[in-house]
Amino acid sequence: MNRPALHGLLLAGGRSRRMGRDKAELPLPDGTTLRERSIRLLEEVVDRVFLSTAPDDPRAGDPSSLPDLAPGRGPLAGLEAAFHHGPDRAWLVLACDLPLLDAETLAALTAARDPARAATAFASRFDGRPEPLCAIYEPSAVPALQEFLAGDKRCARRFLESLDPLLIPLPNRHALDNCNRPEDLAEATALAATGPVSKRVTIEYFAQLRDQAGRQCEARETTAATAAGLWEEVRMSHQFPLDLDAVRTAVDDEIVPWTTAIHDGDRVAFLPPAPGG
Repeated sequence: MNRPALHGLLLAGGRSRRMGRDKAELPLPDGTTLRERSIRLLEEVVDRVFLSTAPDDPRAGDPSSLPDLAPGRGPLAGLEAAFHHGPDRAWLVLACDLPLLDAETLAALTAARDPARAATAFASRFDGRPEPLCAIYEPSAVPALQEFLAGDKRCARRFLESLDPLLIPLPNRHALDNCNRPEDLAEATALAATGPVSKRVTIEYFAQLRDQAGRQCEARETTAATAAGLWEEVRMSHQFPLDLDAVRTAVDDEIVPWTTAIHDGDRVAFLPPAPGG
């Protein structure tokens, strides 16, 4: 079967509102930015790398940039622009906010690629669903993308699921942990410094979280480094609708910042807002 050339698309068109600054330009300990590091990793596995940007982004005029064709469509706008530029190419789409991404992960994705399938993707470590922002989309996905966008749909994960992608396991369970806010960056920085360290903690849920989890407390093995990382883990596991901003956390009965380190044996409580305020 014909194997289309593989290009890389680094998504950098988001507004980074929760982070408070451009995530793609966040500095890393080695002095590079997330954008520079991500491009370097992509260059090892694709023929050419392009930067997906918003139409009004100062970088949109760069020859290696692909501005969105229409605003407000999220990551799928980047994929739309990529296929408009190269409809006969396959595209490895990558989010720009993955500080723990490694070469092994991208190599595993490209090695598993099956051009006979519309997409190849990793299964999420949280819920097993496909990860849309580190995935390969083949040219055969174009008609489905056009139909999806024509229906005013924007969810990248639901689009990927509609393609019935080839799913593969993550070789590094934290590789696709993204950074939407400063607390996420603190979690990633801690993990990068020490590596994943397994610990056993006791988690206590209160009010609506207790009802949604179906339990008051649970013992859990985790490699999360901070309270924020642990919250993201249990939020995804139990499908809690509340974001970090709406919840407080306590470690051993003391309210603490989300960046607080988690240790083996800790008792961690998650407290939702009180009813009525």
